[in-house]
Amino acid sequence: MSDTASGWMTIENLSLRSGVTTRNIRAYQSRGLLPPPVTRPGARSAFYTQEHLARLRLVSRLQERGFSLAGIADLLGAMAAGKSIEQVLGIESAILASEEDQSSLVTERELRALIPEGIDREAAIKRMLAVGLIDHHQRKYRIRHARVFQLGVDAAQAGIPMEALLDEFVRLRADLHEIALRFVGLFVGHILQPAVQSGLTKDELPHLVERMKQLHQLAVEATNALMRQAMADEIEAVSQSTLPTR
Repeated sequence: MSDTASGWMTIENLSLRSGVTTRNIRAYQSRGLLPPPVTRPGARSAFYTQEHLARLRLVSRLQERGFSLAGIADLLGAMAAGKSIEQVLGIESAILASEEDQSSLVTERELRALIPEGIDREAAIKRMLAVGLIDHHQRKYRIRHARVFQLGVDAAQAGIPMEALLDEFVRLRADLHEIALRFVGLFVGHILQPAVQSGLTKDELPHLVERMKQLHQLAVEATNALMRQAMADEIEAVSQSTLPTR
């Protein structure tokens, strides 16, 4: 399996997908606009994730809107201080506004205590930052998906290596981005483009946002329901083939 398929990207992969040159990627890292890449056991290169790709796209959008790199750094600093910067990005902020906040704030000591014993906690925190499971929030850390994080800790305590869990988180996020792109393609092809071609006005934007919210909800609900069914099917298949019958 290639690193791109697994969700991990080399700097060349990241450059190709983001449209940002490798030189600028390194420059953004040096200016603190982009988190550093993460190393993987047995690999010589450092790797990037969807979190890095999302940050590069954000930086590019802000530049297109006239923000300087210094201004972008200030905005990203505001985000780390707990303020939202999505409001400057337009339609997506209206869609995300209805999302329930499932994050939680913890101190570094509390975060370290959550990581099971026997794991290099400093390395684990760096990797979790790189894959987007946690981020800095003032002098604390924000666990972006608290329930997912806790279930992952439970899985690690049950015997699944933390490294394998983080690899799967990266791969899953990459898979879900592909699914999201397909749903967004439906919206663009069947709703947005026809609306623009017919002369979309500013007054019609709220209606357009509502249509996107509906498709967003459909994608989330369908993915959740189908995943539950798929897991049940696969667990049943494994149980029949490996577990004792009596």
